[in-house]
Amino acid sequence: MRPFHFCMFFLLVATVSAVAQTPAQSGNPSLQGEPRRFDTREYFGYVPANEDDALFTNQTALAEEFLHAHNWIRKQYNLPAYAWDEELASYARGYLMQRYEDCKLIHSNSKFGENLFWGKQRHWAPSDATYYWYQEKQWYDFKTLSCAPPPKACGHFTQMVWRDSQRIGCALQHCHNIHMGMLIACEYDPAGNYVNENPLQLHVA
Repeated sequence: MRPFHFCMFFLLVATVSAVAQTPAQSGNPSLQGEPRRFDTREYFGYVPANEDDALFTNQTALAEEFLHAHNWIRKQYNLPAYAWDEELASYARGYLMQRYEDCKLIHSNSKFGENLFWGKQRHWAPSDATYYWYQEKQWYDFKTLSCAPPPKACGHFTQMVWRDSQRIGCALQHCHNIHMGMLIACEYDPAGNYVNENPLQLHVA
């Protein structure tokens, strides 16, 4: 049985309000405002080792931030920490390169779980994408295993806290046309988001 994917995320406006505004799901959200971007690194308690790391000049720093933010979330639900998987990261990088020209938020044919994020500007960090995926938790009911009200979607969140998923690999790609922004992708193995199953429960031996 294939996992049920609801894992797309749009950010059409360059700035995010300092007061955490709820990102819309499905369609075009309107995140507007100033006076400053919300500091998602501070939220997750992530401090880059040096200035170069903050600019993603090496893949190690990129991996550390993705992993830190995801495992911070996993810890909130007493879930085992993710391990970084370079094969998954390589897959994510390869797929985002396929989207380099068109910058479209389209899922790959991955056998893995997959979360995607698009930002109009090029300043989005791993902590940013992870934070906005995490905000879907406010719409998810663990008792009914449902996401409400429509048309809200919670698939990014449920994939991140899917107990069976053990490994992640992510990538960040600026699109060819500077005005088209950037994409972020995370792959999860084993995949989650099976219909009518509790993400916090163990489903595999």
